[in-house]
Amino acid sequence: MRRSLAIGLACLLAVAFFFRQQIGNGFTLLLGDRHDAVIALAIMEHWPNLLRGFSAWDRTDYFFPVPGTLGYNDGYLLFGLLQAGFRAAGADPFLGGELVNAATRVIGFLGTYALGRRMFGLGWGWALLGAALFTISNNLFIRGNHAQLFSIGFVPVLALLAHGTVRALLEGRRGALLRWGAGFAVGFAACLLTGFYMAWYFAWCGGVMLLAWLLVAGPVARRRLWAAMRAEAWPLLGLALLAALLELPFLLLYLPKAAETGMHPWSDVLLHVPSPLDIIHVGEANYLWGWLVRGLNAAFRPGFPFWSERMTGMPPLLLLAFAGSLVWLWRGAGAVPPGRVALLRALALAVVVTWALCLQADGVTGWSLVYRFVPGAKAARVVARYQIFLTLPVLLLAMALLSAEARRLPRLAMAALCALLLAEQANGYAPLFLDRPLEAGRLAAVPPAPPECRALYVSAARTESRFGEEIANPYNHNTEAMLVAAVRHVPTINGISTFNPPFWPSAIPEDPDYLPQVRAYAAHWGVTGLCALDLRRFTWERP
Repeated sequence: MRRSLAIGLACLLAVAFFFRQQIGNGFTLLLGDRHDAVIALAIMEHWPNLLRGFSAWDRTDYFFPVPGTLGYNDGYLLFGLLQAGFRAAGADPFLGGELVNAATRVIGFLGTYALGRRMFGLGWGWALLGAALFTISNNLFIRGNHAQLFSIGFVPVLALLAHGTVRALLEGRRGALLRWGAGFAVGFAACLLTGFYMAWYFAWCGGVMLLAWLLVAGPVARRRLWAAMRAEAWPLLGLALLAALLELPFLLLYLPKAAETGMHPWSDVLLHVPSPLDIIHVGEANYLWGWLVRGLNAAFRPGFPFWSERMTGMPPLLLLAFAGSLVWLWRGAGAVPPGRVALLRALALAVVVTWALCLQADGVTGWSLVYRFVPGAKAARVVARYQIFLTLPVLLLAMALLSAEARRLPRLAMAALCALLLAEQANGYAPLFLDRPLEAGRLAAVPPAPPECRALYVSAARTESRFGEEIANPYNHNTEAMLVAAVRHVPTINGISTFNPPFWPSAIPEDPDYLPQVRAYAAHWGVTGLCALDLRRFTWERP
């Protein structure tokens, strides 16, 4: 009971620390902005609408009536199901979205703790420290304006399910194999439809880890795996068929859109491939290491933007502990069982190899090979986000080292090191640019649509900007239209996404080309009953 209370209290403190600024401002300023964050909220609202019978599963309320519009962006399935619960409890869309972020941090904390205990064999205190570090991680904190990145919270659960599946296979426990395997198939399919980045990174790193394990495990372990696979061939075939069936919605949704859009060109991807300096790019406002980042940027890349997407690095002490774990693993790893040593070595190799591949030096990078030859790689534009994914294995390998070697250091020194590992995750910068009272007030000011209105387009957009967001750009009216459509249940031809459909009106309402583009879109897609929504006066104009 005491241990459970300690876990619960640590989880609560870690999540509260991550969201300390929102708690302090009464959840009036939230992560994100009124562009990307509102797009995410509009997609999250799609799933409560689906549960209430308002929407088809694959068609959002924006880009009406293009089929399969969910495939133009991440699907946010698990986020949307959480959003449905918070909305049912009375939260507005904006508060619901922030509570979804908090819920994923809770899931990530508990999953990391369980993973540390089961796969890494950590004592409960070290597993607790690893879970806390994962939950308050600096790189997600400063990149929290991209909601899809919070799907990293599901990765420990996926890893736990995968580990349970393999362990049951090797131990010949057929019932457990089916349960763990089915859970993994369901979880991975759900993550694919939630946030592609983290699901794909899991598959990429996991595939390299499997190859590394085959290399380091030795002939006896390889023969044991092969024998177990032959003995459980039929259950494995059933799990493979289940996985294929569960992933069909993802494939049917995204493969046509990938063919339509061509995904991301290499020139765009290369801009977001991190350099070696970005390994420790923890942001210029990091409390312990901001001075180092500022100095390195000034010396080696003056003018580098502090808000860059490549700001996803890890703090130096954590990196030193990870480097120490590599030496420790290849020097025998003490009393750790040989089977676990092979597993940890395989994970360490996968981290080192895949991390090296995602770095660039003056435009030369191994990621060009990944982009060209690995399926799905062309859909991941911001390669630097892979460092957010790597936070989990890096810190757990570091915890494995510290757990094994803790007795070699005085208790006071070890306590100080643990405190510094926690402190170096703290940052003074949080991307809080979503004004909840303002945006909720604007949403509430939209009156019900006239009964004859079957779809809407925005005829006039807002003119104010609290945080300096650009007004005269396509995001201004499109994102607000997306959320209005989702909440008011009137579909819109407007919208903006990672990719946009044919005949999408790219102009802004003030441009003379805008109305002709709206008419061309409506004619091409056969839209009737189209009404104009003025988002300055909050009035409707009937067709």
